[in-house]
Amino acid sequence: MHLLRTLALATTVIAGGAYSFGAHAETTIHIQAEEPGSSIYIYAGLFEPTIEKATGYNVEIIPRGGSVTNTALTNAGKTEFAFSNALPLSWGWNAILDFEGKPQQNNRLVFSGMQVAYLSVVASQSYVEKSGNAEVRTALTGDNPAKVLVEPAGSINPVVLDLFLKHAGSSLDEQRARGSIAQVPSSQMGQRVQDGMANAYFGIGPIGNPDLAEIMLSEKMVFLGWNDDDLAALKPYGFATSVLPANSYEGQTADLKMPVTLNDFIANKDVPEDVVYNVTKAVIESIDTLVAANKGFAGWEPEKYIQPEFQVIPLHPGAEKYYRERGWLK
Repeated sequence: MHLLRTLALATTVIAGGAYSFGAHAETTIHIQAEEPGSSIYIYAGLFEPTIEKATGYNVEIIPRGGSVTNTALTNAGKTEFAFSNALPLSWGWNAILDFEGKPQQNNRLVFSGMQVAYLSVVASQSYVEKSGNAEVRTALTGDNPAKVLVEPAGSINPVVLDLFLKHAGSSLDEQRARGSIAQVPSSQMGQRVQDGMANAYFGIGPIGNPDLAEIMLSEKMVFLGWNDDDLAALKPYGFATSVLPANSYEGQTADLKMPVTLNDFIANKDVPEDVVYNVTKAVIESIDTLVAANKGFAGWEPEKYIQPEFQVIPLHPGAEKYYRERGWLK
């Protein structure tokens, strides 16, 4: 196993190109991860021995990057495999936002959904009862808007909020000027709600999101509903639609349909089909081992999240072959 632990060595590998395939050479694959200590780095460290044991490949983990960087590096063929979030993958495919005018269409999906993050919008029960605004759009842009908290610039949350508001005929700047949106660090949000300075929250996070959990303890809050038009409007930006199970949060007694974004494992389109097939098979058929090593894998539903409605980029043919053999794709 060759875990590339230094930034200099990682940079050398990327600069020189990643592919190492040949009839008489050991197959070496690179997985672009994130910085040491991140959940993605931990996942990559578990994939490394799993893939090596099942395939005989030499796996090298590159301990740097993030979803935007990893999307670009995989597209350019600087690494065979990478972890990325569905949002920048979709932006790259559609050449928008961070990839405006720079299409990233060499990336292919291998598997998805190791992490699922929900786009949650909650408001105080008292606000909803007084205003009648029980849907996201009316609460954010209606005549009696909620006082919404979202994180400052640098977070993905205000970017997504602005995209949604523009779809609804407004913008982050307009609503901020109106006094209905405040951008504050997550550490201050619960107190703001308690002090009556805000009554709603907009943010992305997994089940158990500590920012959302704290806000819901600050005052009796309810989840605002999403209509089908608004859900569809977020799809080009990398969101899919899924269900937040009942009782995921205090007082949330029903299943709720809402936008989600997924953590994806991707490959460059030119990685040989048999290599991607073998990597896919190695990981998917080792889920029990992965769960035993890290409970973060316990809720992973790979069959669900490779279905067309969750794909923001096409499947790699090697991965698709494996899923069809399993009967997971029609």
